[in-house]
Amino acid sequence: MTLETELTDELIEEGYRKAGEEVGYWGKRFLQSVRRNGGVATVKRMLKPRTAGQRAGLDALLDAGRPDLTVEAIILQEKYKTLFTLDELKTASERLGEYGKEALKRHKNIERLYPDELEPGKKYIEGARKQIRVNAFERNARVRKACIKQHGCKCAVCELSFEEIYGEIGKDFIHVHHLKPLSLIDTEYELDPVNDLRPVCPNCHAMLHRAQNVLGIEELKKIMANQAAQQGRS
Repeated sequence: MTLETELTDELIEEGYRKAGEEVGYWGKRFLQSVRRNGGVATVKRMLKPRTAGQRAGLDALLDAGRPDLTVEAIILQEKYKTLFTLDELKTASERLGEYGKEALKRHKNIERLYPDELEPGKKYIEGARKQIRVNAFERNARVRKACIKQHGCKCAVCELSFEEIYGEIGKDFIHVHHLKPLSLIDTEYELDPVNDLRPVCPNCHAMLHRAQNVLGIEELKKIMANQAAQQGRS
């Protein structure tokens, strides 16, 4: 196996498959490019200013705190350095340093939005803490913005608005919920933030994920309506 082939295989395994399994981002176009053009040519192209599509994959990795899965991190391994110029390696090194800073910044923002969520990529003893399970798409700032721009910041279940209740401090605060269970998503799936996500308050978000199978928004609305009716009769 040549070094070029080894890099191609590692990009598929680490940059595509592992990113999909552990982060939730399946880079279909990235995979197509690596298979069609080879790993070296694909990386050299990606070391140039990124397109919007390439940036989406990078955002998903940084939101999940996984700069180690970027192409920059992969090619900076000692064994691959002979495949690239000094300028390309310098670009990769500088970018990776910025990725680390950006991932830390995003993690702090996520802690503010999801204070009870466990960190991705870590193992915990069962029952140590409860968590609301969200994937990288739901964390992505641009995806959240697109969802909120279309659907607003009111909870799709209970219609709670944090801004109406708390004023300025509650402005733009909301979780976003993935309508399609992650277990049903295959490697060819590309998320549409308008059609696939809905804004929900943290309480309703937790209840949607409370059952063994994720509840639908209409299901949870019906549960709340039945509960309100029972309380009205008591």
